[in-house]
Amino acid sequence: MKKFNVVNAIAALFIVMVVGTLALGIAFQTPSHNHSHDHAAHDHDHADHSDHDLQEAFASGVQEYTCSMHPSFRSTDPNDRCPICGMELIPVAAGGSDDEFVRIEFSGRSLALLGLQSEPVRQGHAYHEVRLTGQIEFDERALTTISAWTGGRIERLYVNYTGAYVQANEPLVELYSPELFVAQQELIQAHRQAQGGPEFLRDSQAMTLRAARERLRLLGLTQEQINNVIERGEARDRITIRAPSAGLVVTRNISQGDYVNTGDALLELADENKLWALFEVFERDLATIQVGQEIEFTLGTGRTTYAGEVISIAPRIDADRRTRTVRVALENPGQGITPGSFTRATVQLHVDDVLTIPTSAALITGQRAVVYIQMEPEGGEFEARTVELGRRLGDRYEVLSGLEAGELIVSRGAFRIDSELQLRGRPSMMAPQGGGPTGHEHHGHGPNGDDHQAHGASAQAGHDDHAVADIRFDENLSMANLFDAYHAMWDALHSDDFSAWQAAAELFYSEVEAVQWTSALSPVQEQVSEGKGHSHHVSGIRAARDLFFVHSQGMIALAEAGFHTDTLYRMHCPMARRGQGADWLQRDDQLLNPYFGAQMLRCGDQVAALPGQGG
Repeated sequence: MKKFNVVNAIAALFIVMVVGTLALGIAFQTPSHNHSHDHAAHDHDHADHSDHDLQEAFASGVQEYTCSMHPSFRSTDPNDRCPICGMELIPVAAGGSDDEFVRIEFSGRSLALLGLQSEPVRQGHAYHEVRLTGQIEFDERALTTISAWTGGRIERLYVNYTGAYVQANEPLVELYSPELFVAQQELIQAHRQAQGGPEFLRDSQAMTLRAARERLRLLGLTQEQINNVIERGEARDRITIRAPSAGLVVTRNISQGDYVNTGDALLELADENKLWALFEVFERDLATIQVGQEIEFTLGTGRTTYAGEVISIAPRIDADRRTRTVRVALENPGQGITPGSFTRATVQLHVDDVLTIPTSAALITGQRAVVYIQMEPEGGEFEARTVELGRRLGDRYEVLSGLEAGELIVSRGAFRIDSELQLRGRPSMMAPQGGGPTGHEHHGHGPNGDDHQAHGASAQAGHDDHAVADIRFDENLSMANLFDAYHAMWDALHSDDFSAWQAAAELFYSEVEAVQWTSALSPVQEQVSEGKGHSHHVSGIRAARDLFFVHSQGMIALAEAGFHTDTLYRMHCPMARRGQGADWLQRDDQLLNPYFGAQMLRCGDQVAALPGQGG
């Protein structure tokens, strides 16, 4: 009986402990499982608590723990749970010195999965390349306008079509003019009086003769023609207007039989050996262009290179295009250049003795730039460092401070290192103080961090989930308008403008419908047609970005096959699509992220430059 009582007592004690534990668990878990709460609000509720605990833990050397999905939460209790998602916590490396706080080390396997590339910081020569477009025009300084010096009727038109070439002094127009007839009679009469008049009137008669000659000169007659009138002694009511110089007739404003008034422009001649190349230069690139500078350019898709000198830059910026026109003078270019031709130019600004890094190495948020240094060649330890950047010089940035020549910098994959620092709640690009919310969801939970590192590396490998097989260029298909509509969607998404995306998407689908798709392109057609007829049902910009990812896969396939004209740039963001990564196309290499917009506008890397059939 005693034994039975002891057993019953032990059982009762066990039940009390279990019930108590469950009660405590329920009391603890209930607030964290209220799914109506906002995660951002939870982060704010725990921020002060976490910061306070973090400071005390840092001072005491106590081990800290965080959530792999929500590194903003910190706790010193290893048995604690994330109040946002309920996951178990993982240990965080204890903070020490500042250097330890911004360094991270990867094992050999994790380092291989990350697929990083590094190169030394370079001290030396660099250049800035600016690409310009424009067209050829006649040199305005070599244009000659043939005007009517007196009113009358066009009796004969010797040059009756635009494009005719005329020599100097060649007849152009025969003009009937009563006023000219009267002026010639006055000249003949003044000449006769000056020859046989009284001596005391000779000065007056000579003055009258000079006035008559001057009047004819003002009516367009040359001195030779005036002398011929005097010699002939007969007035005529017609005058022949001749070409003052050789050139092409570029404008013809009259036809035979027309009446004209004094000052009317009859014809315009241009010197074909004097041309201008007019280039449109954006505000950001104006510093690279100076008067007197020589610029080399090509015409259309031709291989011939021409050169000319910058003679002027327009005094005002065009309000609509935000450009200024640069005039480049060409002397005796030969017969290969035709006014109106489309032209491209590349201007290089050379800079000597400058410290530079690749553009892909810098993670930029606003005015702040972060790079990652590999501490030892082939080593797995990296250090985050804030740097001050200067000019962009081609595919490199000028470094003003923060680095020294020869330091080994991560040129590809810096985002993956930064993601791991965010997971561990340590200072990173997005969270300079560490422990802040990242704005991304990360789906790994290994206690040693390897799973997170593998996830960052696998995101790059898996970003082509919807990629299609290689396709071939078909010159019979025109895709220009389709690419224009695609870039309109990209512009709307990186600007966070959902209504603009809706309008652009409707245009995109109409251009998809206009393409005469072949059977070989059916996989691409399927991708770019995704969501067709339902764009107005898309609930918000996040869904629009998911749809844009599918469209981008098809457009990238078309671009890689060369269905575009100018060069396009393929960009990649490893953080897009909830950490799975995503690519897109841009018309320039100034990265603007359509998957995050203003939240992370510069997040990503340039993957490739894709020259088109016309580029």
